[in-house]
Amino acid sequence: MGNLPEEYERIERLIRLLDSVVDGDRAMEELIAQGPRVVPDVAQFLLRSLPRSLAMPRCRAVRVLGELGACSSLLTYFHEYSKPADAAVLLAEDAVRSAAAQELLHCHSDEVLPTLLRALRDRATGGLVEAVGEFRPPEAVPILFELLEDDLCREDAKAALRKMPEAARPFAVLLLRGLSEVSICGSAALRRLRSTLQLLAEWGAGVSEWPELRGYLWHEDADCVIATARIGFGIGSEANKEEIVSALIEGAKSMNGAQEMETIELLDEHAMIAQSVAARVAAHRQRLGENPNWLSPFWRVLHHLLGNRLEA
Repeated sequence: MGNLPEEYERIERLIRLLDSVVDGDRAMEELIAQGPRVVPDVAQFLLRSLPRSLAMPRCRAVRVLGELGACSSLLTYFHEYSKPADAAVLLAEDAVRSAAAQELLHCHSDEVLPTLLRALRDRATGGLVEAVGEFRPPEAVPILFELLEDDLCREDAKAALRKMPEAARPFAVLLLRGLSEVSICGSAALRRLRSTLQLLAEWGAGVSEWPELRGYLWHEDADCVIATARIGFGIGSEANKEEIVSALIEGAKSMNGAQEMETIELLDEHAMIAQSVAARVAAHRQRLGENPNWLSPFWRVLHHLLGNRLEA
């Protein structure tokens, strides 16, 4: 039987080394190799030491606890969490919470999902969003749509929503109709609106839903116009296509290069009607005395569709 004081001293030394830039990862692996006996001391390090502006030492502790199956310690971490006042510490602790959420995915406990949902409502992180998405809980859908406004969590929220289209698609339609508790009004909510339209373009919409969605064809944001056009083209109604093409051509006035190329690709998929609409638009502009301006994406889109038929 080994010398217990020496073993405890070794464990304490390894825990101190979690702070080391050079030896921190090695200390983490050695702690994992020690087995469950290190759990109380590592949990003490995580739960009782103060958060700091450097996330890695606490993330290493989380990894040790996760590898050793210490679910209760990780759940306790979330239950006892309070937001640090210092911004740098807050961002660092976000990384710790993300890491803890990922480790909890390996735990078989009914407490895990409710704990993650409470943590997500309190303060979202990418790792939390990803972890919640693995459970595909319908009750998370409104929260995830809220997070489409968040630059740090948006892509993770979209990925999570893609995993549960049965619940997310109807909510997206309600949101776009203004019938949900999630706002799409105001400049701050524009990113949410844009992402919701893009997701619905992936999922598709029904003919009966189009009348309330078509208004977004004339939105001031070019990404919203393009996404709505994809929705409309996906419905497949010939009656919609002329209006969709007109909106894309008009929207080209405020497009950047990437949006211009995306619009051209969409119009090429419906070339016959796009060329017909483009010819009418160009003729009307030229009757008003407007000459082509090749610096404008609007005129470049018309030229792409009409070629030499568009007089210089």
